[in-house]
Amino acid sequence: MEERPSGTVTFLFTDIEGSTVLLRQLRDAYGDVLATHGRLLRRAFEDAGGQEIDTQGDSFFVAFSSPKDAVHAAVAAQRSLAEESWPEGAVVKVRMGIHTGDASLAADRYLGLSVHRAARICSAGHGGQILISQTTYALLEDQEEELPGSTQDLGAQRLKDFDRPIQLFQLVVPGLQEAFPPLRTLEHTPFEGDEGRLADAARRASLDGEASDGGEALDEVRRLRPDVVLMDVRMPDLDGIEATRRLMADAEAATKVVMLTTFDMDEYVYEALQAGASGFLLKDVPPEQLVDGIRAVASGDALLAPSITKRVIEEFVRRPPEAARTLPPEVEDLTERELEVLKQVARGLSNAEIAQELFVSETTVKTHVAHVFRKLGVRDRVQAVVFAYESGLVQPSAAQ
Repeated sequence: MEERPSGTVTFLFTDIEGSTVLLRQLRDAYGDVLATHGRLLRRAFEDAGGQEIDTQGDSFFVAFSSPKDAVHAAVAAQRSLAEESWPEGAVVKVRMGIHTGDASLAADRYLGLSVHRAARICSAGHGGQILISQTTYALLEDQEEELPGSTQDLGAQRLKDFDRPIQLFQLVVPGLQEAFPPLRTLEHTPFEGDEGRLADAARRASLDGEASDGGEALDEVRRLRPDVVLMDVRMPDLDGIEATRRLMADAEAATKVVMLTTFDMDEYVYEALQAGASGFLLKDVPPEQLVDGIRAVASGDALLAPSITKRVIEEFVRRPPEAARTLPPEVEDLTERELEVLKQVARGLSNAEIAQELFVSETTVKTHVAHVFRKLGVRDRVQAVVFAYESGLVQPSAAQ
């Protein structure tokens, strides 16, 4: 085995942005795309003298003896990805982060904060973006290395798990994408293109923890046991839908999930609700609506953003289970009035609207809703709607 670089080492981390979306788009062809992606990156890294330290899924961890080699490898890799003809109109975008620092070797594995810093820098970027740390930038400047592009100073950024801000630079390469949304750092929120929104919302609610991917989200939920989790649909490693599915499978979990996405996409809505989400909001909602949604979900009195409620119901109508449906035995436990209330809930009506529809008090409706939840074994209104449509209790005509 070739000897690992030692002393001051430059680390390069990469991963595919939106890999879960690609998987859904390409299905069986995704394996070939992943293999091509790996082949292109390995060739670029090897040509620049890099050593592949670890590979997990669509992520690479590579070590280089010099910052220049790492930068040239990253540029060559991005060019290869951009020039490749991907099947079915797919676009493979890879984020890359580079940092130089000291690290110790133990059993051929690098240990030290420099490794974690490089990984966090990568996570802060977007697909197609190459980020370099101030240390790497300074070494390139001192050595008067000629870069395959220019650099853009992105300012001091706070990365997760690091107390001090880190100056980051973007490598701008002719012919490659140059403009990107704000970095995914603690200064910016997961709400792309609208920084400060979550911070504003947090001032009106209690923000207990943050996570950069689905795996970390699960760990934080188990540690903090929050009332509500705002789960981004698109996250590296483990996407928000699968993270929600695993969270809901935890019998001890009392946490409810609100899914967040940039796009109004039916397939995400449907899968998120089936996974057990208690709500679904678009990222461009005003802070006050976001906080109201969190509070509503926490109280069990929420469904979806008004702009997509009707489309969600239509999605259930278009995609009923293939097998013939028979009413579950739990329905027999409902009284006639509780059954009527459930059908109104499935239409997307609030407690106040149901009270007006049935000529009863809102308090009475709340009592009926609570009985429905208990008898059906569902957590909230969203899951009651899922139950009603997937069991066949509510027919398409009732959604109109």
